[in-house]
Amino acid sequence: MFLSLTVGKAIGTLILAVLLRFFYRLYQVRQLFRSAARDHGIPMLPHSFIFGHLIAVGKAMAKYPPGLNGGYLPFIMAKEYPELEVPGIMYFDMWPITPPMLTVFNPDMMAAFTQEPSLPKHPHLLAEFKPFTDLKDILTLSGAEWKRWRGIFNPAFSYKNILSLVPAFLEEIDVFSDYLKETAESGDVIRLEDKATLCTIDIIGRAVCNVRFHAQTSRNILFETLIKQINLLWISNAPDHLMNGLNPLRPYRMKRNNKIMKDILTPHIESEVQKQLNGENPEYKTIISLASKAYLTEQSSSTSQKAQIDQEFIDTVVAQIKVFLLAGHDTTASGITYAYYLLHKNQHVLAKMRQEHDSVFGTDTSTAREQIAADPVLLNKLPYTIAFIKEVLRIFPPVGTIREGQKNHFLTHPETGQKFPTEGMMIFGVSFAVQRDPKYFPNPDEVIPERWFAKEGEPLHVQKNTWRPFELGPRNCIGQELAQVELRAILAMTVRDLDIEICYPEDSPVVLGTKAYQVMQVGQVTGHPYLGMPARVKKRVNVPVVE
Repeated sequence: MFLSLTVGKAIGTLILAVLLRFFYRLYQVRQLFRSAARDHGIPMLPHSFIFGHLIAVGKAMAKYPPGLNGGYLPFIMAKEYPELEVPGIMYFDMWPITPPMLTVFNPDMMAAFTQEPSLPKHPHLLAEFKPFTDLKDILTLSGAEWKRWRGIFNPAFSYKNILSLVPAFLEEIDVFSDYLKETAESGDVIRLEDKATLCTIDIIGRAVCNVRFHAQTSRNILFETLIKQINLLWISNAPDHLMNGLNPLRPYRMKRNNKIMKDILTPHIESEVQKQLNGENPEYKTIISLASKAYLTEQSSSTSQKAQIDQEFIDTVVAQIKVFLLAGHDTTASGITYAYYLLHKNQHVLAKMRQEHDSVFGTDTSTAREQIAADPVLLNKLPYTIAFIKEVLRIFPPVGTIREGQKNHFLTHPETGQKFPTEGMMIFGVSFAVQRDPKYFPNPDEVIPERWFAKEGEPLHVQKNTWRPFELGPRNCIGQELAQVELRAILAMTVRDLDIEICYPEDSPVVLGTKAYQVMQVGQVTGHPYLGMPARVKKRVNVPVVE
């Protein structure tokens, strides 16, 4: 009896402590927003001491289908409450669903926390990725350690080196192209993004260690384990993701998945490292080989002892590869899928792109692959295609950035001079919103590759700091050249042989004028097309261009 009373008292004390902590934090957060409104004259959404902005946000978002990508939120709320929006900035108090949040979609104000200065990544992001990479990757590293490892990996992601990898990429794109042609024979409707994802995984395998993963044609344990691990990340506020945080088996499953991926990747890393230690200089310079070369050079310059690869390098490279696989397949697969969607919706753009490819590669489409393999620089001679890819990434950017606000760091509005406090805030740089703003991109929902050729002073001229799908500043995406080269190569290999017809069901919801709106689901860390972009592929009868 005494024991049960003691246990009951202990449980009651624990519950009381948890509740007190919860309400104390609730008070802190709510006061943070009320003091910002009071002391700095910042207009706010209707605010409740108990629910913060959750009621206002909930009412607005209830008009839209569930699962919308997070980048849509400030864009929608700015339209819902135009009288409260200071152009390009909005505060959101949705605690405890999210940390206190300051969303920014004014390009100059975005530069003030991503470029000069570049504020640190928010602890929310670090907490999500710690069980995935143990914070040993350049996405989550900070300070001197981030600078060091970014420098080690930079040579591998140089534009020159990426072009040297193109012949290997083409082998994986061949598989993707053959699949599309086989699908054309069947006439089946497919989820276009699914196969595009597997293609990008295979390309990353070639870039990282020149290994063929064969993810497009067979089961791949590394990719399957990666997806399992992503499924366990508490990466968004979707109900399924929130449940991950309550799953008692989650830490053990993540630890097991990490071990599986490390066991698969380590032999490839050690093989590439051994080539460097043996003094070999392979023509095909993978990400691992160049990173190990840079690491060994760093060691040689800092010690008199013989340079060698240690466990620190192995662990960091494994963490990096996991992030490359995660971010690379996620963003590039989404990008190529949306490229096909926008070409289908804009036949005049497709016609111009095909004409450009004819002028560079000739009208015999069967020779393009060999020409690109022999001279990857040809991919630079497609200015209209390059401009179109920029439009794809402008209209459907994969992700934004989140940074940690600082006590004495204020964002200053470039037009009004008003200052906005960042202390205690998760600052969300919303590339989706700035890239859909007619102030910066006239006719923002239209695909206009010509805007990228406009000169300063012309109506379509693209202003500084406004195009941010890979973010700007020192912590921009290290893989952006890889992603854009992939997209060029895939389009060059497919658009003249195939017509890809997008086939959304008639009753599909429409968001901002499209059924292909971006969603965020378990297993995904960026915005992806609703329903995976259902499509039907048709073989095209090539018709010579008539001038």
